[in-house]
Amino acid sequence: MSNSAAYEWTYVDVEAERRRDLRAQLAQETTRSRDLRGQAKSLRRAYGTDKIDVYVVTVASGADSTELSAALESARRINQRAEADLSRAAADVWSLPPAETEQRKESRPAARPAPVAADRAGEDRAARARASALVEAEALLKRDGPACEPEDLPVFARRLEALRQARGAEEARTLFHDLGVLVHKSTQRQRNAARTAALRAALLDRLEDAAPEDRERLATAVAEAPDPAHLEREVERAVAREDIARYRSAVADTVMRVLRERDYAVGDDFADLLAEDGSVIVPFGAAAEASGEAAVPDGYGLRVALAPDRPGLTTALVAETETEAETDHRVQQWFCEEQLPTIEDAVRAQGVGLAPKSALAPGVRPTAVVPDGSWPDTGRAHDRTEDQADETGRVDQTGQVDQTEWAEETGGADETERAEETGGADEPERAEETGGADETERAEPRRKRKAKSARRTSYGQEGERGR
Repeated sequence: MSNSAAYEWTYVDVEAERRRDLRAQLAQETTRSRDLRGQAKSLRRAYGTDKIDVYVVTVASGADSTELSAALESARRINQRAEADLSRAAADVWSLPPAETEQRKESRPAARPAPVAADRAGEDRAARARASALVEAEALLKRDGPACEPEDLPVFARRLEALRQARGAEEARTLFHDLGVLVHKSTQRQRNAARTAALRAALLDRLEDAAPEDRERLATAVAEAPDPAHLEREVERAVAREDIARYRSAVADTVMRVLRERDYAVGDDFADLLAEDGSVIVPFGAAAEASGEAAVPDGYGLRVALAPDRPGLTTALVAETETEAETDHRVQQWFCEEQLPTIEDAVRAQGVGLAPKSALAPGVRPTAVVPDGSWPDTGRAHDRTEDQADETGRVDQTGQVDQTEWAEETGGADETERAEETGGADEPERAEETGGADETERAEPRRKRKAKSARRTSYGQEGERGR
């Protein structure tokens, strides 16, 4: 274990992920319903088939997983029934005998003299070839006709009629071959169009979980792109960024509960500060009293930081003032052996995954001393209004620190990684937010405070623990 560590956190909202998955599946079924509806209309327009109703199932944007699951099952049943009805209608169309119209009667060639035996044999071969090609053509259209582009169906009908009237075996085979090519190309186009439509619907649905500015920008690009496949990664990155922002609060709440259960001096607004500003210092508080014979003096604590734009979490042992080397080593050993492992296990047990990325063993570096004025004012809550600020203008109520001033002293992950993960504002920004003095006031010499008794470290909790 270490006195400073960096992690990559993961958080899974089971209900939210289930809703997201169900919405994606429903979007695909909805796209399929619209395709089937278009095919049914085209078939009815071209051949006067019976009307086939294909209902498109919709749900409210805030539907829960139960509603989405019921809608998905309903959409699947509707589509399966519509596909079966379309297949039967298409089979009836392609297997109908040619109609005996006056036009066809008039177009028949004039009667010819009875053929001789050789001509009769040739006509028999042509008739057999035509019949065989016709059977195969009808089977092809029954099988693949419903998967073709609707506007191609009249073309197939004309080709089928031409095949019925073929005069020779070679003509029949050529017509059948041409029909097969047309059907294959049509199914490919329809398949590609269906894939593109389904992908477009899925990406638009996925963008519902992105930030508003990303959603507006990418939704336009997805809707206008002939094939939005090249936008998939960008959409996923946008959703991932919003997920990190959304789940930061859940991670911060979990860390707050875990530290409070271990009697750290955690204020009520710890989670808000950690999620918003990215870095908070928490004194050990009553947790230090359980250290037994190797007592941990007051003035030690834990710095917790969340990266602003990625799932990064760092922890580092910190001190209010300079400490003796022997005491410092003892506290580091205690924290690494007795505190950090239980904190990690408890955080994971509450649904937040922690994957270690780097760590610093105890004794490698002295415990980092926070900049003067950054140590939390124990016995007070994290949040204070401006008129409650003391005359010195210190930001002691937040426990936040300027990350760049003491990054090299924390002893956590490497400096580049730590700078990325802290996400803290610079000193002028923070002073403005907390109601403290400007930079010149903070720079005035200040005498370091004397360490207080560990029992008085209540930091945002009601009263003193001795009560």
